[in-house]
Amino acid sequence: MRERINRLAKGIIDSEVPVIKVTPKETTDVVRSGGATRRELVVTSENNLHIKGLAYSSNFRVRLLNGAFGGTYNHLVYEVNTSFLEDGDVIKGAFYLVTNGGEREVPYSFRVELSTSGKALSDLKTAEDFAATAKNDYETALRLFEYRDFYEAPFMKDLHVRALYGGLKGRPDRKKELEEFLTGLGVKESVKLSADESERRFDEPAGVIEERITVTRSCWGYVSLEVTADCDFIEIPVRNIGDQDFTDDICEIVYRIHPGRMHQGLNQGRIIITGIEERFVVPVTAMVNPGGGISAEDAYTKEAVAAYLHLRLQKEAEEYGEAVLRVPADTDEGDVPHNRMLRALDEIEEMKGQLEAIKLLRAEIYLSDGRESQAALLMDECREKILAERQEKLELYCYYQYLRLILQPDEYQKESLVRLLRKYLEENPDLHNLFLILLKLDRRMSENPGGALSMMRRQFEAGMRSPFLYLHACRLLSEEPDLIRSIGPFELQVLSFGARYGAAGKEFALAAARLTLTSRHFNRLHYRALGRLYEKYPEKEILEAVCSILIRGESRSAESFKWYEKGIKEGISLTRLYEYYLYALPKDYRYLLPKEVLLYFSYGGSELDRHSRALLYKNVLVYLKESDPLYEEYERDIEKFATEQLFESRIGSNLAVIYEHMIYKDVIDLPMAKVLPSILRSYRVECKNIKMKYVIVCYEELQEEDAFLLDDGVAYVPLFSEHSILLFQDAFGNRYSTVPYEKTPVMDKPDLEARCFELYPDHPMLRLRACDEVLKRGIADEKEAEMLEDAMEDGRLQPLYQRLLLSRIIEYYQHIPLQAADEDSSGGDTYLVRLDKRLLTKEERQGICETLISRNYIEEAFDMIREFGCEDIQSKRLLKLCTRMILKNLFDEDPLLLHLSYRVFLEGMSDSVILDYLCEHYNGLTNQMYRVLLQGISEHVETYDLEERLVAQMMFSGCTETIDRVFSLYMNKKKTSDNIVRAYFTIKSSEYFLEDKTPDDKVFAYLEGAVNSSADKERIPTIYLLALTKYYSELSSLEEEQKELLRSTTAVLLEAGLVFPYFKTLAKYVPMPEDIMDKAMIQYHSDRNARIDFEVRILPDEEEYHCEDIGRTYQGIFVKKKVLFEGEIMEYRISELEDGQWVLKKEGSVSCDAVSAAGDTESRFACLNEMSLCLSLKDEEGLKKRMREYLTKNAAAEELFPLM
Repeated sequence: MRERINRLAKGIIDSEVPVIKVTPKETTDVVRSGGATRRELVVTSENNLHIKGLAYSSNFRVRLLNGAFGGTYNHLVYEVNTSFLEDGDVIKGAFYLVTNGGEREVPYSFRVELSTSGKALSDLKTAEDFAATAKNDYETALRLFEYRDFYEAPFMKDLHVRALYGGLKGRPDRKKELEEFLTGLGVKESVKLSADESERRFDEPAGVIEERITVTRSCWGYVSLEVTADCDFIEIPVRNIGDQDFTDDICEIVYRIHPGRMHQGLNQGRIIITGIEERFVVPVTAMVNPGGGISAEDAYTKEAVAAYLHLRLQKEAEEYGEAVLRVPADTDEGDVPHNRMLRALDEIEEMKGQLEAIKLLRAEIYLSDGRESQAALLMDECREKILAERQEKLELYCYYQYLRLILQPDEYQKESLVRLLRKYLEENPDLHNLFLILLKLDRRMSENPGGALSMMRRQFEAGMRSPFLYLHACRLLSEEPDLIRSIGPFELQVLSFGARYGAAGKEFALAAARLTLTSRHFNRLHYRALGRLYEKYPEKEILEAVCSILIRGESRSAESFKWYEKGIKEGISLTRLYEYYLYALPKDYRYLLPKEVLLYFSYGGSELDRHSRALLYKNVLVYLKESDPLYEEYERDIEKFATEQLFESRIGSNLAVIYEHMIYKDVIDLPMAKVLPSILRSYRVECKNIKMKYVIVCYEELQEEDAFLLDDGVAYVPLFSEHSILLFQDAFGNRYSTVPYEKTPVMDKPDLEARCFELYPDHPMLRLRACDEVLKRGIADEKEAEMLEDAMEDGRLQPLYQRLLLSRIIEYYQHIPLQAADEDSSGGDTYLVRLDKRLLTKEERQGICETLISRNYIEEAFDMIREFGCEDIQSKRLLKLCTRMILKNLFDEDPLLLHLSYRVFLEGMSDSVILDYLCEHYNGLTNQMYRVLLQGISEHVETYDLEERLVAQMMFSGCTETIDRVFSLYMNKKKTSDNIVRAYFTIKSSEYFLEDKTPDDKVFAYLEGAVNSSADKERIPTIYLLALTKYYSELSSLEEEQKELLRSTTAVLLEAGLVFPYFKTLAKYVPMPEDIMDKAMIQYHSDRNARIDFEVRILPDEEEYHCEDIGRTYQGIFVKKKVLFEGEIMEYRISELEDGQWVLKKEGSVSCDAVSAAGDTESRFACLNEMSLCLSLKDEEGLKKRMREYLTKNAAAEELFPLM
């Protein structure tokens, strides 16, 4: 700017200025909220002239990083500050460019959105809108759901919605999260599945069969199913089914049946389809007989063999006086076991033919039935073959010999056979059937029962598991119970067999019971055997053994309780019997515990676990009368226990009863008041879905959540708010909002809760409940306001809930009358000053800011505006703020304060302080500064250097419409700049000479004085001389001083070759050269560098136009000089090249008459014209006279100016 003024002061006129192009001409954009967004404005020169300029922004939120710029291509980088603006807000204003190519105003408008997804989120006004988005475009909804700023969607401003979203967000299954969110809000139905569970049957499949199971869902939404089969012959190609597998809400689950994986006969399996809440079981059966494996004949034979063995076992048991097997219901009473055994052998023989083994078995039956001849006949039939195969079939051979001894007793043969049997058993212990024969033959077995038992044990250890062995052992131990020293695997099997089939004698049972008391480990088979023995022999020792083994196994089942209860009734003295009686006590037990139990634990129940103690104490409190001495014995222990559990914040159905009986209003002190509320507000939550492992409690008011383990589907959960959200979590971390559950309050003691809040009002959850009440009805007094303020200090609060609290606090303090605020020490103003304004909405910040201004917290309000902006603040408040801040800062410049002051000024609210401040510091467009100046002058405030700044800017930018008025004001100042003054007159001279704008006479007075005062006229700016001479050419007369001044100035101009048409007019005041006066002149104004096409024709001799040169004389002024004679007319056309096309700009004509208009008849050119005129008039005398004058002047000219 200074350089431009210096050039003007020297009279240098820029013939061309930069042609400014601004890109974009107007900015409309979208910016993201909560930060700064950078953009740029491009200012270029279309004619490649250097641009210099300054840039300003009208909106304080739009800041130019550098306000000064220069060059032919300029990037103006600016920053849009959207901090604390909301979605949909608009930042409007303009950039003001002051350049050497003029001034520009570039409007801008920035719409604030949340993010790139802001538009989509802003459209979600309700939860139904989001559900519709999910239904139409699930992937888009899923992406929106996962955005970090999803909280900013309009429908997410609800506390319940926000809490539900917070509880579900971040789980492993994203789609399940979205489904549970929508269903939890009630804007979408839960997906219900159905499937055909009818049996699928396949008979004799020839090859692999592929079939389908149809699953139907009730509506669109998320589905996750797992498909499994519990057998090998069913193949499931796709095991995981999702919502993408459904078409028109139907999914076909494919399964394949593989015959090659089946066994002969009936094959059964199940296809199990499992979801979160659904479980479909589809039975599958297939009948196949591929020709391999066991045949039907073998299967029938197997059944017949089993029947025979059962019958034989029954027969041998009867020999010992025991009935091992029951007689079938369809058997005749006369149908003895022998007959049934024979029929079984007939069936075997029918299938397998006549085998030697079957003949021997039949012979044995005949022998036992007294039919020796028939037996002998059968034995003879197979004698030779058995003897021939004796080495290969040792067991069959020995069995044959055993039968011969029965048929024909012989002691020698018997001993010999016994030795042989022992020999074979020593060589091969696996010949178990030989041992059974040995038991029957060897008398030493009966003589030495201990040895016999040892041999039986060895056979058992060798792998013998024959019920006949157990039967022999059971008989032996029943006869000799003292032989049992311990209960090992063998003894246990014998005991189990004897108990199951009633083969164990009483003494054997009692001996086993006694040994059980010393056993260290629990064995279910052992327990079952003792249980059966007690049913047969209801002896106290056996009952004691049953209870002992159950205690050793730490059994607490309902089945165990029955035994413990029997034991107590029978008066059994067994360590920890009473404890396990309590441990196993059924949940539905509704009676007073036995006196023995109560007495036992009255002397010391501290060893019981917590649950059992609670159960015991609850039973005492509920079922035992207070007048009973036992009640007094328990009362102190119960009080102590209740207190301990209370301070550990434990709750359950039993503890709830204890608390109700033992916690009174009067016993509550401060420590108890801190922990009791969570007990009083507990609920019993029961969920029957076995997949759920945790209850998750999400509070609308808090950011944190609580998790409670589901124990057998039940959890005790403290719920302080009616708006608490219960979610359920599975083992994989997925959460569900629609899982069915039952919620029951554990206690109902509002009086205790009130007492706790009275003693400990700072309890976080009780305080939140009180805050909720205040939020509903509004703050009544300062005490409630302080309570909300204290609650705000809790860092766990949801930001949205904090905003609600703040809104109420602000609403309360803003409505306190100013007088009341003055009377009070703070009136809430202190709180308004120190609170975190970032938590507020835009409207709340505006209200607080205006409140602070009205209550004279000016600096605090100004700091708020600096951080949060001043949108929508009333102008009268800004007026007060600006005035106070300007005075406080002693009129020091502050960009924000200057912006606010100009805003107040534009709204017509300014005072003298603000005008004074603007006059000293404001810069902007010329018309803006001019308006400030006029207002300042009208109100008589100090304008400082505003006039000089404004004049200089007008000169720099070329916006000089009001420069005369401003310059006049400037000249009235005490101090002015010579450069600015000279520059001003240069501009006025240029406007007059080049643009024909007539200035005030004072301009010419200044020019005359400037030229007169200069001794060297050549140093005076040319434009001054041109403007002055042109001015003189327009005057009707000049004074002598002016003529003298004109003579000197024209000499300088003529010497510089600056000749213009008006010079001929000056000839009446000063002499002019003949070559000026003899020629016609045409003057044309255009750009300095314009391409001109000048066409002429001289009439009457020329008919066609022809091109001639036209020279540029000064700046953009082109002058054409042409000699014309009397009667000639010069017609001309002037065209300019624009965008590649020649455009006609001016046309006209001049004649010789115009040449002589100046009245100069002394030149040779005038003589020639006079001669032509006389010739045309046939004036011979006049012609001679003019010819002589011409010859004389021409000779003089040749004499004075000889040719070089």
